[in-house]
Amino acid sequence: MKKTLVLSLGSNLGNRYAYLLQAIHLIEQRFSSQTSRAHYYTTPPWGEENQPIFINTAISLQTELDLYSCLEVLQSIEKQLDRIKTKKWGPRNIDIDILLYGSEIIKSQELIVPHPHLHHRPFVLIPLCDIHGKMMHPILKKSMTALAKDIVNDTVLFTSNTVKL
Repeated sequence: MKKTLVLSLGSNLGNRYAYLLQAIHLIEQRFSSQTSRAHYYTTPPWGEENQPIFINTAISLQTELDLYSCLEVLQSIEKQLDRIKTKKWGPRNIDIDILLYGSEIIKSQELIVPHPHLHHRPFVLIPLCDIHGKMMHPILKKSMTALAKDIVNDTVLFTSNTVKL
């Protein structure tokens, strides 16, 4: 049975937009699925603030893979794009996070779904509202649009005039 897999993607090193496009292309290839795509947004760093600004987006696709297989595929894509984890919330050329997997609630050592910080982060919620504004958060029982109204939106719609690629 197919599940809706919702992902957040971000980059703040190198040609950020190109890394996001490459990641989406690889995701579509590996999952053999077309994606629904949000707009791209420039966003300030979260957690570790002394680093370059991010470009973030969200995508959604249908998959028959189980959640842990999805995680393996996504981690292999990050590795293929030379993602190097230097420190928590540090700079990175690509970051792919699983936000939602259908309406599943999963808490394990490897993975927590829905993403535990989804409802606090504008760089996640604003793009998510582009593609799934009416979707209900499985735990909080609020739509993504309602959750977005509860946060300060510090995102800026990305255009070629917004920042240099």
